[in-house]
Amino acid sequence: MPAVLWLAVNKNVMSDLPFEPVVQRMASFAMHSSWQSLPESVQREAGRSWLNWVACTVGGSKMPSVDAAVKGLLMMGKGDVPVLGRVERLSLSDAALIGSLSAAAHTFDDTHLSTITHPTGPVAAALLACAYQLGEVGQPVSGEEILTALAVGIELECRVSCAIAQGGANQGWYMTGLSGGIGAAAAVGRLLKLNQKQMIYAIGLAAMQASGTRATHGSMAITFIPGIAARDGTVAAYLAAADFSCSAIAIDGRNGLLQVLTGGHDAHLIDDELGVRYEMLNNAYKPYPCGIVIHPAIDACLHLVRDQHLNHQAIDRIELRVHPDALNLCWRKLPENVLDAQVSLYHWVAACLVFGRAGVAEGELEAVMHAEVRALQQRAQAVADTTMGSHQALVVVHLRDGKKLERKTQDVTGSVTNPMSDAQLGEKFLGLVAPILGPRRAQVLLDKCLTMNAVHGAAEILQLGAQ
Repeated sequence: MPAVLWLAVNKNVMSDLPFEPVVQRMASFAMHSSWQSLPESVQREAGRSWLNWVACTVGGSKMPSVDAAVKGLLMMGKGDVPVLGRVERLSLSDAALIGSLSAAAHTFDDTHLSTITHPTGPVAAALLACAYQLGEVGQPVSGEEILTALAVGIELECRVSCAIAQGGANQGWYMTGLSGGIGAAAAVGRLLKLNQKQMIYAIGLAAMQASGTRATHGSMAITFIPGIAARDGTVAAYLAAADFSCSAIAIDGRNGLLQVLTGGHDAHLIDDELGVRYEMLNNAYKPYPCGIVIHPAIDACLHLVRDQHLNHQAIDRIELRVHPDALNLCWRKLPENVLDAQVSLYHWVAACLVFGRAGVAEGELEAVMHAEVRALQQRAQAVADTTMGSHQALVVVHLRDGKKLERKTQDVTGSVTNPMSDAQLGEKFLGLVAPILGPRRAQVLLDKCLTMNAVHGAAEILQLGAQ
């Protein structure tokens, strides 16, 4: 529909600004994309994103943050929607919240590194809850449709994040909370078969709920933000299905999301080559359960231990040169708990050098408070280096005998330029899921996720993944 005609027909959702809001193109993309229209590379990444999310969600399902969140939600009322890794049943929107919160519990979720967005959690969690509810009323959603909606939601989420980041929004905003609800609303809107007007409402309603600051780092609330995004996107789509309206300028108009966050209205990164060039291909999967800006230093430390046979007891002091984001976001020198450690550059450097590994166990309290880890945390010094890329770090270890070892990471493991392989993602899946569901069920669930195109409904995933 031409922009002038669209404006005339939809005056009730428009301001008097003489421009075509970006939400119109976003809505069209969300509604009209199909599995067949997605490039093969996007289809593949949609499957990998789903696989990684299921692994992180089941793996994080028994964390204290998830226990507390479920307990709090149940105090407000029960529901009938199952969630991965849990025995409880929640309302649809609360199930979406917990599915996204749980995926972030180990800080093992995927990351769009250029914007530090964790895109899959809000979208996938909202989709699974909605798909289950639709199946219960005789409208099963196929695995192919779930993956299509996932790709659509992730793509829009990442593009909104790019516009916010380029506009110079304060880094204290937690990007997933700003854009995640938009991706979730568009994805759920597809499953609900919203029309153009309703999809515009849904995206706008999600945009006006954008929230989340990084002051939550080091607390359970850091996982609540992606949970809120999943819940808010779900609610936005269902309200829109009932014709609850929202202004179409909610993103790029006066007092819209972009102006409030960046002071401008530039939305070209949202719709430039939308449906032709896919930003979700710049998404990456974590090999280590901590802030992704720490990963280049981890790679360097693991190389020193494994390939240069560094013994941590020989270390006098450690020098780190890292991208500024590593210190801006993960500056905690002596973390006091697991949540602090998840975003502590110093902890993971020390833990890698002591244990020679960087897995879930190395982020637990016993490792955080280990005497030798603690000693190395204190003897490490980090400097922000503006010449370092976000995928780079330099670790220099000074030994007690006066010698020096160093390693520079050029392309961190798990980055777009050095991605985790399918086999590595499978290993990550089993490593996270088997302790929760047992080895046999974990393998069956892995096989099911690897063949999502053949899944007839969300209940198949939840029957295997819920307890």
